[in-house]
Amino acid sequence: MLLFRLHWHLTPTKNFYGLGASKVGLLLTLVPIFENIPVTVVNDRGVISLAARSLHFSIRRGLAQWNIKHAGFQNLSGFAYTNRGTSEILVGGSQSSMFTVNVDRGTVIGEYSTEDDIKVMKRNPRAIVYGTGKGDVKLLDMNTFKVVREFPQAHGSTISDLDTQGNTILTCGYSPRQGTYHLDTLVKVYDLRTNRALAPVGFPSGAAFVRMHPKLSAAAIVASQAGQIQVVDIENPAAIKLYHANVTSYITAIELAPSGDALALMDADGYLQLWGSPDKLRFTELMNPVEWPEPLVLPNVAIKDDSPLNSIGMPYYRDVLLSAWPPHEIFNVNKMPQKIDADILAASATKTGYAPYHKRTPRYCIESTKHTDPPGAVPKFLSQQAKDKGSRNSGDFDDGKLLYGDESRRQFEVPPVFRKVEIKYSKFGVDDFDFEFYNKTRFSGLETHISNSYMNPLLQMYKFTPLLRNLALHHTATACTKDDCMLCQMGFLFDMLDKANGQNCQATNFLKTFSSLPTADRHGVLEEDSSSGELLSSMIQSLNRFLLDQISMDQRTWQNDSRALEEAITIGATKSQRCNICGKESRPLGDTNVTDMIYPPKHSKPVQSFSALVKQSIQMDTVQKGWCDKCQRYQQQAMRKLVRRLPKIMVFNATTNEKSLTYVREHWSTPGWLPDEIGVLVTNGQLSVYQGEDLIIMRERCENLVTFDLVGFVAEITPEEKRNTHLISFVNVAFSSTDRTEESTWHIFNDFLVTPVRKEDALDFAPKWKMPSVICFQARDPSNAIDNSWRNHLDTSLLYIDYSFGYGYSERECKSLEQHEEPKPGTLVALDAEFVSMQNEETEVKADGSRSVVRPSRLGLARVSVLRGGGVDEGVAFLDDYIITREPVVDFLTEFSGIHVGDLDPSTSKHALVPLKVAYKRLWLLLNLGCVFVGHGLLKDFRIINIHVPKEQVVDTVDLFVLRSSQRKLSLRFLAWVVLREEIQLDTHDSIEDSYTALRLYKKYLEYSDAGVLEPMLNNIQIEGMKTGFKPPPRGFLAEHRTDTPSIVQEGRSEANTPQPRGGVPKWLGA
Repeated sequence: MLLFRLHWHLTPTKNFYGLGASKVGLLLTLVPIFENIPVTVVNDRGVISLAARSLHFSIRRGLAQWNIKHAGFQNLSGFAYTNRGTSEILVGGSQSSMFTVNVDRGTVIGEYSTEDDIKVMKRNPRAIVYGTGKGDVKLLDMNTFKVVREFPQAHGSTISDLDTQGNTILTCGYSPRQGTYHLDTLVKVYDLRTNRALAPVGFPSGAAFVRMHPKLSAAAIVASQAGQIQVVDIENPAAIKLYHANVTSYITAIELAPSGDALALMDADGYLQLWGSPDKLRFTELMNPVEWPEPLVLPNVAIKDDSPLNSIGMPYYRDVLLSAWPPHEIFNVNKMPQKIDADILAASATKTGYAPYHKRTPRYCIESTKHTDPPGAVPKFLSQQAKDKGSRNSGDFDDGKLLYGDESRRQFEVPPVFRKVEIKYSKFGVDDFDFEFYNKTRFSGLETHISNSYMNPLLQMYKFTPLLRNLALHHTATACTKDDCMLCQMGFLFDMLDKANGQNCQATNFLKTFSSLPTADRHGVLEEDSSSGELLSSMIQSLNRFLLDQISMDQRTWQNDSRALEEAITIGATKSQRCNICGKESRPLGDTNVTDMIYPPKHSKPVQSFSALVKQSIQMDTVQKGWCDKCQRYQQQAMRKLVRRLPKIMVFNATTNEKSLTYVREHWSTPGWLPDEIGVLVTNGQLSVYQGEDLIIMRERCENLVTFDLVGFVAEITPEEKRNTHLISFVNVAFSSTDRTEESTWHIFNDFLVTPVRKEDALDFAPKWKMPSVICFQARDPSNAIDNSWRNHLDTSLLYIDYSFGYGYSERECKSLEQHEEPKPGTLVALDAEFVSMQNEETEVKADGSRSVVRPSRLGLARVSVLRGGGVDEGVAFLDDYIITREPVVDFLTEFSGIHVGDLDPSTSKHALVPLKVAYKRLWLLLNLGCVFVGHGLLKDFRIINIHVPKEQVVDTVDLFVLRSSQRKLSLRFLAWVVLREEIQLDTHDSIEDSYTALRLYKKYLEYSDAGVLEPMLNNIQIEGMKTGFKPPPRGFLAEHRTDTPSIVQEGRSEANTPQPRGGVPKWLGA
């Protein structure tokens, strides 16, 4: 990018290799540029540069003043100053909005919609001119930023360049010819005074760049990419002068100096050419000084072989360190005054400097500002506990003080149980973390080291809403194979949480599928796309609305417009809209899945009840401006909803923001304001809501009254220092219990921290750090109970069909299941999976040089093989799926996985490729059919696959052949060598080979157990392992020393496959 500056006459450039250059006089200096910058402008204070998704301002030395990354910045391509001079700019591009930015503050101050694909933008004294991707030229009013004039179809396709000066606009661009796009041979000229086109200027080489002379109003410079330059008089196109720049590639940018005496050209090879008349080409003599960085002066230190390190000064310090200050210059100072509570300041503002006493402590006491965490708040790693003989630590979350902290400060200080919890990583990874310390219930928590895990509390609330859980699992049991079906993923997650029975889980597959939804990015519900200042409560409320809409659409799409889920969560209503002037009334549909709470005006007394607020929020009885077709203008209109149908689940968004938080808190902080049940009655479209004693009376009088119970809510926890703000959920788990009782059992779900809580504490919103975001009620109805009948209606067709993509996969060691091989409870199957690395481990180096893991590496499923565990085809695979992977793979781990580059790409792979959901659903079906999985190291495989298999359905050879004395776990390769006398994994890993080996090891284990020689065999394995370091011998060793397995004769029976120990090590082990 080329620029001339009037005062500095500085020429910053951007070349093909990503380097910038600055020319002062004849001096050329290279400076690095770290981002592709399409537009750059210099003002008196510094440089403004525009990238596709950001806007940057820095001073002349390069120091950044501000950098803006806005959610609306999608593909910016140009900007121009507005009528406010250099203090405001308008930015636009290939997107649906333009934005005004205050240059002084570095903030976005306005947004304006546009339908144009803006390619070039310039400022004219009268208006802002821009060219579009369709070849149009349009002028914007600099006050309203609306199009006031346009010249349609200046070129057949996109605008390449334009320039404007005075009353003239020059444009060049592309037009389609012979099936492709070429630069036009005409430069279009427009006169703003007459609002018409003038005679175009011919340029046979194809005009790519155009500039108007700053002093000669009729002179223009046109250039092609090949280097041809033409100086033309637009009033007399016949008067031209031709020049040619000698370039080896093609020209990428041109710029004309403000004086008009110099022309700069940049080519693709990074060369800068400066054109001009030698007697006129000069830079300003009274230029502003350039701000160069101060040179770093390093001391000269002579280092010899015998020089002590303390004489070198590593690192070198010019000033005296604080630790070396003399004692007479060190003084004790008083502690900074404690910050006044925000609630006290807010109360004093309305009472002329006085505020009510906060009543935290008696008036004759003062608060202790010293804060110490209670001991034992962080558990030891499991490996440390093993060394300390199982001693976890001194504290536990069952302790009341750890749960609720100091009672005197509870209203203002977040107790430990409500604080944000984080996973700590040792050298053994996340498996070494003691999750049981945080959860001793039978309800599983969700881990937090995954992107977008902020939605964990909302998912937990959904899971404990019986009807929503039932509908999700019934849908998952169908044959749905839609890749991005969130309802299926929700069913998978709910089933995993049920089966985990208190063990920690992770929503990896759910969050991965959710992040891939194209609509999720537009709704601002992804953590990576949200602005840093956005409240978590706003994000979770947007997510709540988005998820409920999405799963409703998923069910309609799959099950022939089924509306079972929609009817369960949607309030059927008709919106009544009547003009107050002419009286015209319209009634559009007003169905909603989520109701936003509408609060009364500020500080209204007395505080409305929750039931009154619910009625007002659903009916929306308001007066606001709207378009009236009869009056043909915006008029005051009375709006109200007429309710047609009540759902079985009602979900509310608390809809609070920082501005209204203070007076909204007055409602929630009222003791008992949120009831645990409400009654709703619909009569002729009119809604009535009752609570408390009114509900008891109306329940006896009216049979049509529907009672809704509070299932739970998601609350935002905001500490006093405003850091570590996070979300937790409070759920009454009694509604999702199979042995349904009337007693409420409230639990806190703080990610992987799960613990019971009293109902009074759950519904207490007096603490200022606690504020609800999403609230869920369900109708008291027999259908709102746990229904596990989906297990009897599993669609297992996916197990019998060859659902795969790719081409050329001919040599498959796989035979599909047949109907007579239908899996049943107890059916034995062998399983092994291979993985690739999707994300490297993130570590940080501490001041002492030690490393700590910030985020562990992330593996993705690449291949899964399932073999028959019995029958005629025992050991034959019936599933061998390679997983289609569309996200980048960091490392294929070929040595350990057997996966090569291209194996997971449908366009190049020669294997049977299936989507991740299909492979996962096949395993999920086998799990719910009651199959028993045999494998080696299955616990880690199941964790990465993101499925939980109960212990009674897992046979892990790692645990079968564990050495009793040292608890050492042996590798599959070593066990195959020492037990089966076979060599495996010679070149790489193969999931079919590994799963078949594990199956044979299990069969051997059963033989040893039946023969009563299991313990002696384990001792023999340990002796042999100690000889070889528990590693198999070099390749080919078995072929040279192979011996047959001796038979065993005991009481007249022979077992040829089971060796019998005689006097220590058997002969076949090489003793």
